[in-house]
Amino acid sequence: MGTYRPLLSVTVEHAYFLGGNCKTLEFVPTNSCAALLRKAGLLLKSSESGVAIYFDEEKIDILRLHAEDEFALVFKVFSKDSNFFRYTTPGAPPDNTILLLNNQHITLDPTDKQMLHNGPNVTDEALIDSKADQLEGILDRKDYLVKPAFIVQMFVTADAQGLCSEKLDVAARKFYIRFTTNQSFWKYYISGDLSKRNVYIADLDNVVQFNNAGSILLPGHREAILLQSSVAIPMQEQHHHRLQLRESGNMGDKVLIKRLPNASVNQIYGEMMSGKMENVSEIYIN
Repeated sequence: MGTYRPLLSVTVEHAYFLGGNCKTLEFVPTNSCAALLRKAGLLLKSSESGVAIYFDEEKIDILRLHAEDEFALVFKVFSKDSNFFRYTTPGAPPDNTILLLNNQHITLDPTDKQMLHNGPNVTDEALIDSKADQLEGILDRKDYLVKPAFIVQMFVTADAQGLCSEKLDVAARKFYIRFTTNQSFWKYYISGDLSKRNVYIADLDNVVQFNNAGSILLPGHREAILLQSSVAIPMQEQHHHRLQLRESGNMGDKVLIKRLPNASVNQIYGEMMSGKMENVSEIYIN
């Protein structure tokens, strides 16, 4: 066995996660892909944020022989996080569509990273009908019950500029997929004795402003004051907003809660706001 060298790698970046790399993915090769890996003597290594494929330097001729017919290494990518599409843009696709990403149309980002999609992030443009010819033989019956988050197709050719070229540098073998994070309006419901006081939310970093939407009745006829963010806030794995609940008074303002809890991805629902469906995160303070 010879020395293994990188053929290609795909890394998935996501603005939701600390550090930028997605942490919840599982790359599953299709049956035909698994067969090609064996026939071409390729080595597969996967992680929670991507996949890398290596070729045996002594078997490069075997790889090129297969590549003369142009083959595709296809992966169904599943998320181990049930909330994936809650914090991901675009959100969950319609039942009859799926995201397809491949290396046939490469976009370079400002740092010359090779993106497997148009623009800086994945958009609805990457959606394809689940019964399209491009997906023939890829999706199994069980994939319609538990649908992959997206599909990755990596075409390998034997031409001079292809992935089988000895002249191709390491950077040219690295590919990226980038998702941006969803956003939500934060709503704080201030109830109990605090609802009877002249309260407001202060952001110690002066990033987000909260408006007083007035008094409302919660279930059980509980009175509450609604304080809502003026803009939608990007969802994050760990928010670091430093928000305080304060009270305005004649003798100056008083801090009632030094650090308010930040929104959780588990507390999101859709609500019509100004004629548009928006994501809303609810936080209850007693």
